[in-house]
Amino acid sequence: MTTAESEGRVARAEEVLRGYGLSEAGWRRSPGGNLQELLRDLLEWCDATQHGFERALAAARAQHQAESPGAGEHATGRSGAGRAESA
Repeated sequence: MTTAESEGRVARAEEVLRGYGLSEAGWRRSPGGNLQELLRDLLEWCDATQHGFERALAAARAQHQAESPGAGEHATGRSGAGRAESA
């Protein structure tokens, strides 16, 4: 993936998360808390529309690792595998 593509993905993610931060409850949450809220909303959306969240996440993670050198080292985030960032 080119740097421009990566920067575009980061910018889109920041735009979505900024929307969560501007919500009534969002301004009181940390950025990690807003990310967790977005992921929970995506889980609910997948349930409601019968899309497989885990399958989509695995495919996105595989694509990210294939296109980003060293991405596997950071696949679980700074807080480690399986741990959610506190809100």
